[in-house]
Amino acid sequence: MEDMTIPSEADWRSEPWSIDTPYAYKNFFGKNLAEACDLFVKRARGSQEDLMAMPLACFKYYLHAYIDYLLSDKSEHHGIAAYCFFGIVEYRTDDIRNSGEALRQRVLEVLHRIRTGQQWYGADIEIYGDFSVMAIDAISLIDG
Repeated sequence: MEDMTIPSEADWRSEPWSIDTPYAYKNFFGKNLAEACDLFVKRARGSQEDLMAMPLACFKYYLHAYIDYLLSDKSEHHGIAAYCFFGIVEYRTDDIRNSGEALRQRVLEVLHRIRTGQQWYGADIEIYGDFSVMAIDAISLIDG
């Protein structure tokens, strides 16, 4: 399994920052996976947006926190959190595909869980769309 140490300052500075990276840094820098998971519990949408703005080294670490959250009981009735995961997969497909088999398999695991868990996540199909269709599309991106 890949290195699972908290991203360092050097990891955060390893790529040019976008306009949103300072927010991601402010919210996530120095946090371990459990602390980062708590951020997703408190504000899934904002934390998901932070993942999109992170340098790759940080993204690869903190995506595990999002996955841990989505696979935990803490995400029950958090349809927005499950829905936002599709955006991460679409936006960072290449990063996920090229970051090692362990991360790719965890992403696939959560996509399969979301695919069959629309009701568990409390995600009204009229609001969020059909998770089974969206998950199949996301899985094909990762497996493509």
